Amino acid sequence: TYIVEEKPFINDIYFEGNEEIDRGALLEKLSIAEGDVFEKPAIENAVKTIKAEYQDRNYYNVNVNFSVEQRPDNTVDIIFTIDEGKEAKVEEIKFYGNDNISDDKLEDIIQTSEKGFFSWFTGSGKLKSQQLALDRQRIRATYLNNGYIQAKVGKPEVIYNEDKTEITLVFRIQEGKQYHIGEIRFKGNEHRTDEYLRKVITLKEGDLFKSEKFQKDIESLTKAFTKIGYAYANVNPSTSVNESTRKVNITYKITENNLYYINKIKITGNTKTRDRVIRRQFDIVEKDKYDSLKIQQSKKQIEYLNYFEQVKLVEDRVDNNSINLNLSVNEKPTGMFTIGAGYSSLDGAVGMIQVSQKNLLGYGYDLSLKSEFSSKRTDYTLSFTNQWLFDRPISFGFDLYKFRRSYYEYTKDSTGGALRIGHPIIKRKLNMYYRFAYEKVDITSIDDDASQYIRDQKGITTTVSFTPKLVWNTLNHPVDPTRGNKSSLFVKYADTFLGGDSNFYKAGIESSQYVPLWWKFVGMLHGEAGYMESLDDKKLPIDERYRLGGMHSVRGFDYGDISPVDENGYEYGGNKFLLFNAELIFPLSEAANLKGVLFYDTGQVYDNDENYFEKDMRSSVGFGFRWFSPIGPLRLEYGYKLDKKKDEEQAQWDFSIGGTF
Repeated sequence: TYIVEEKPFINDIYFEGNEEIDRGALLEKLSIAEGDVFEKPAIENAVKTIKAEYQDRNYYNVNVNFSVEQRPDNTVDIIFTIDEGKEAKVEEIKFYGNDNISDDKLEDIIQTSEKGFFSWFTGSGKLKSQQLALDRQRIRATYLNNGYIQAKVGKPEVIYNEDKTEITLVFRIQEGKQYHIGEIRFKGNEHRTDEYLRKVITLKEGDLFKSEKFQKDIESLTKAFTKIGYAYANVNPSTSVNESTRKVNITYKITENNLYYINKIKITGNTKTRDRVIRRQFDIVEKDKYDSLKIQQSKKQIEYLNYFEQVKLVEDRVDNNSINLNLSVNEKPTGMFTIGAGYSSLDGAVGMIQVSQKNLLGYGYDLSLKSEFSSKRTDYTLSFTNQWLFDRPISFGFDLYKFRRSYYEYTKDSTGGALRIGHPIIKRKLNMYYRFAYEKVDITSIDDDASQYIRDQKGITTTVSFTPKLVWNTLNHPVDPTRGNKSSLFVKYADTFLGGDSNFYKAGIESSQYVPLWWKFVGMLHGEAGYMESLDDKKLPIDERYRLGGMHSVRGFDYGDISPVDENGYEYGGNKFLLFNAELIFPLSEAANLKGVLFYDTGQVYDNDENYFEKDMRSSVGFGFRWFSPIGPLRLEYGYKLDKKKDEEQAQWDFSIGGTF
């Protein structure tokens, strides 16, 4: 008689004590799974696998046990109990053979770092095999970028102490000799002269050989031909080393291949946006000579429209002389309804409602209706812009608005509108804009203690103005630039000849420069100056006069804090001002589009009888956060006054939704 006993099946697998590696990651490594037949050898192998996984993560003192719990349905639960032990950390990093590059510099280059006091927070001291291999490459790349073309870096040595809780990491380096650039020659270049190509490359004869520059020069030489139609040009460099002179001679062998033209530009995926709205962003058209630079720039311009989730541009060779450009896009919602609330020291609690559409009817029109309200102000604004009037690069738009502002000494009601038009002077760089505006201002509810200047403004004043503005813009992104310059110069002219009551002119100049620094840090310098003067014996309109303070000028101050004051201490504004800002911008979370900023602001406003720099500038420093959200850039920034005066607050927070300098 034989008694057959069915083996139990695994019902579930549990882990206890696994803080470093989660359950899912452990299950992926195991060869057992729920529903498998229970086999003790397989469980014992699983224990070894778990130990190996922990040891790969430098937990060499890990201890793993298992227990089996029987269930009434001939199944079992497996419980792995894990004592992770102490993680081995890098206590010391040693370099041998690095006679010409210091230990400190090499430690800055590699990602692996020694354990420090704040390791629990920074994660320093962790050893990762993949990162270690990259560190070896980083060290060699550093030598190649300093002329050591024969440098060798041995496989990193990982040395553990007796209880395997401390690691000493050793890199052994053979530097070799340092080499410079010898003779540079070009072969096969029929449509670009040697003289032109020498200007394209950054490495010159006599320079220290730098591998990174060498690779970029190959790319630059290739682009020199692809931007004049040779789409499949190939640059193949060959090098020869003269050991006696320690020079590297370079010969760039160029194969131009055929000249190509654009056959067709095909657009797909635009279910809402009209074809022509997309096509007008192309700097290259059908039958044009192929130009890699224009094609790349065209793709960026379509992305900057911000109408699409994704933009893909694929080149499709038709024959030996023509290429199709296949553009595919995924539309995204461009309409927005926004309700918001905030607080400012000037207006108190502020509410906001906005309805906007950036791509109205798929024609690329921008329409916005916005209302802001608080106990001290009520604003209504309607704006419309068509960036391509008659499908030409001529912008046209209008604004209608009605504002009510309650100040300490008076109330101001403003009603007005403006027509705007603009056109390029240098394509995508220099533009001219013109603004013709009408505004009616009614000053009422003047306080008994108000100054004579304000009393003279009582009643209705109509201002009709014409403002030409010249704008230079080479920023590489419209909202979040990392390089480039944006500068403007304008003159606002108001005269009774145009139909209003006011006679004055107002001139301003402004410039912002963005510079990429190290890693992903960006530096920004901004300067601005303004001047205005009456053209008759009337005083300048109080709402046109300059005041500084707040988010967009000198942070840490309220708007109007930096201003001449009347006999009652009211900041009534000046007729000239200076403003300078410096910022260091850096990423906090690229996935969340969150950035940090450190800043220094300084500025001053001067009265009619004062000269520029006659008074000390008011200054502040601070930090902030910028989130590039779906509803626009949000800024939260803290400014600290460097020259606090009596009765002033030392610092303050500012919040805004909108663009930057």
